Amino acid sequence: AYWLVGLIPAKTPNAPWYLFLSGAIAICAMILPGISGSFILVLLGKYAYILNAVNNRDILTLSIVAAGACVGIVLFSRLLSWLFGRYHDLTVAILTGFMLGSLRKVWPWKKYVETCPNIPSGYVQVNMIPSHFDFHVVIAICLMFMGCVCVIFLDRAASTTRP
Repeated sequence: AYWLVGLIPAKTPNAPWYLFLSGAIAICAMILPGISGSFILVLLGKYAYILNAVNNRDILTLSIVAAGACVGIVLFSRLLSWLFGRYHDLTVAILTGFMLGSLRKVWPWKKYVETCPNIPSGYVQVNMIPSHFDFHVVIAICLMFMGCVCVIFLDRAASTTRP
């Protein structure tokens, strides 16, 4: 996941088979923790194209993507169910790795470096440690701490209600 969230979006075809595949892969990412389906569409080079299809009400394109999403969610949910049934601990470890690896993308302190002609935005973001502690840094750290406390609280609440 750490490698995946650092990839640069690609230029891709607008062929129906690729739209179908993009829908199938993006929907799979939506049921995995730590990976965004829209980010996968960005990496596949189809986010703007599909968003344009939504704005223009291009039913054919949206139908192809939706069909891919339907097939993808059915097949991937069955695969995930099988993996949990057979290799529960390994599957949980891999999903935990996805969540930890995705922290690279949601890290709040970034700086922009070098322009790159292959990237639509023209720049690359690099994570950094804040150089000084101001109000925004303190607020961000407090929110991270509150998120951890909420997760621990919810986990304990859930474990007391389990039979």
